[in-house]
Amino acid sequence: MMKVILLEDVKGKGRKGEVKEFPTGYANFLLKNKKGMEATPGNLAKMDREKKENQALAATMLEDAQAFKANIEQLEVVIKVKTGDRGRVFGSVSTKGIAEAFKSQHNITLDKRKMELAADVKGLGVVKVPIAIHPEVKATLTVKVEAQ
Repeated sequence: MMKVILLEDVKGKGRKGEVKEFPTGYANFLLKNKKGMEATPGNLAKMDREKKENQALAATMLEDAQAFKANIEQLEVVIKVKTGDRGRVFGSVSTKGIAEAFKSQHNITLDKRKMELAADVKGLGVVKVPIAIHPEVKATLTVKVEAQ
């Protein structure tokens, strides 16, 4: 039996970063295919350091996402659309249109795929669009749709 630190998820065996004991033959297979490394004291210390660095990086990313959320929620984007009689909108406003308008008005790039718009906007007025900035942080973008 041999202790191995898994470098990636191995189906049915374990997840990345786990230390598991495997039969020598399978452990050699994991080492050869760079799916694991031997669990020596030096390698274990290295994994602990990397884990701490990753936690610090994750905390920094969370703080940045919260600051970005505060910045975005103060701004609003105005989209001018063509309308017919009775204020009816020709076409609709999609997440792509919202992202492009936000980029042109505020010079901030947003990912249209992160916007959680239930359906395209088909009317005039103010719409609140949720946007996922980080797995733990969601902002609400204010979109004002006006007649051209």
